[in-house]
Order: sequence, then structure tokens, then C-alpha cells
Amino acid sequence: MHFCRVAALTEPEVCYLLDGILFFYGIILTVLYFRIRRQQMSRPPIKGKKPAEEGVYTGLASHTQDTYETVGMKKNPNM
Repeated sequence: MHFCRVAALTEPEVCYLLDGILFFYGIILTVLYFRIRRQQMSRPPIKGKKPAEEGVYTGLASHTQDTYETVGMKKNPNM
């Protein structure tokens, strides 16, 4: 009997072990993510922060001219 072969994990067993570790890692990260989200939702809003109705571009005026102007082309009747 070879002790090296008995003690070592075979290739499929290693894959199953790694799959199990990744599965539990994913569950833990998901639980932590939803826990953080729930904590953020229960906090009162920050006083210096603008409400959601006011956007980043509030108060900026739009251009009266387009960036690209159409070039006036005269038609030549001789062509």
C-alpha cells in the first residue's frame, strides 16, 4: 500500500473542495453586501448633501448656438 496515494487528494476531490470554498465565500460576500445596503438605507440623509431632485447640472444654462454650424452653400446654376 502506498501512503502517498492514500494521503493525497485526487484531482476531482480538489475541485469539489475548491467549489465548496468558493460557494461559501459567495454566500458570505452576499450577506455582507446586503447588510451594508440595509445599514445605508436606515441612516438619515447627510445634511450637506443635495436632494435627489437637484442634479449635477442644475443651474447651468444651455448654449444658444450649436457647436456645429451649417455652412451656407449657394447653388451655382451653371453647374
